[in-house]
Amino acid sequence: MKQIQQLYHFTCDHGHTGISQTGVLLPRAQPFMHTLGPLLWLTDYKEPTKESVGLTSSWTTCDRLAYRYIVRCKAVHWFEIRQRAPKEIVAELEAFGQAEHWWVVRRPVTASEFSFDENYRREVPA
Repeated sequence: MKQIQQLYHFTCDHGHTGISQTGVLLPRAQPFMHTLGPLLWLTDYKEPTKESVGLTSSWTTCDRLAYRYIVRCKAVHWFEIRQRAPKEIVAELEAFGQAEHWWVVRRPVTASEFSFDENYRREVPA
């Protein structure tokens, strides 16, 4: 069920630059879950760890928690759509995070539905 609540979207320098230029949060294609279509990932964690939101990939050097956006729009909980993705991919994805805190949106989120959190400063473990 779609709910409106305060959620958060985190991104790296590249993502932040794109969002600043377009004023839109855009869903992205999911390479291993094509059946879900493009998704924008959100969380209800205000200050997550990269592990809790499943951003532990060693394929990228970007800090994907560098910037935080506060999002207020209807979102679907991950558990409501995961059955449409390949089971082995879902199992692997969920093994690296706390899926109960994951939400998704399948459309662009407009500027009236989110704001950049200028006060957010990520604590990077030493």
